[in-house]
Amino acid sequence: MIFASDLDQTLIYSPKSFRLLPGEAKPSVRSIELYEGREISFMADSAIAKLQSIAAQSTFVPVTTRTIDQYRRISLFREKMLPTYGVVSNGGNIIVDGVVDPIWREQVAMNMAQMCLCPEDMLASFNEICHESWAGPTRMADGLFYYCVVKRDNVPLAAIESFALWAEQQQWNVSLQGRKLYIVPKVINKWTAVAYIKEILQEKLVVAAGDSLLDLCMIEQADFAIAPCHGELWDCYCRGELPVQAINFTKRAGVLAADDILNYVEGHFAAESINKMRA
Repeated sequence: MIFASDLDQTLIYSPKSFRLLPGEAKPSVRSIELYEGREISFMADSAIAKLQSIAAQSTFVPVTTRTIDQYRRISLFREKMLPTYGVVSNGGNIIVDGVVDPIWREQVAMNMAQMCLCPEDMLASFNEICHESWAGPTRMADGLFYYCVVKRDNVPLAAIESFALWAEQQQWNVSLQGRKLYIVPKVINKWTAVAYIKEILQEKLVVAAGDSLLDLCMIEQADFAIAPCHGELWDCYCRGELPVQAINFTKRAGVLAADDILNYVEGHFAAESINKMRA
């Protein structure tokens, strides 16, 4: 079994995203990421223990939009557990035993060149609507896709929607997530990378978790899927816009959702183990 999971806002959380309800006790948490000397990301101790148990019995694949360097900041994956595979750059890179897989990266580059509008032209088109009143500098992540930090309340949503429709025809996706706007080639996505790993390992079952629209392709294709009751997928579900019917949601939001997600995964691992024993 493969457990493919998004990281930020799914398994790991900043203090501002704990989302504890009034009167809800704060769990014992552990810092798992330092940046410029500051502790910026945390997991509950209970969630870490469950994740370690799952990783010891199945294949845990972190799947994140983080860049290679941002992924490597996570101390949990250096000190407590080293996943054999990690999907980073939203699927544009795969880390194998700590090293970038050159074969996958070459395949991604070839697919981009053959199927998508070139990055320079996409950026030029975005710059026609981008303005400093609502967007910070546009940056390229690992040479693969663009993102910028935005002032959410100032974003011209109609212009972004129109741009997104045009970008889709050029084989690029546009996703507004919280304070970040992503512009990503369609060939770079989380599920394609997970499917590549699944094929290598000859695994049959994938359980996936994620909170954002960039996780949706993985959620749609997985055998079983769960999302926290916060984030873009939850918001879409509450508005009746989510196309996936077989997705489960956690009972709790924020940092406590990670435990609910891992309990769900443990349940599927136990069921698979029983089925193997009966086979």
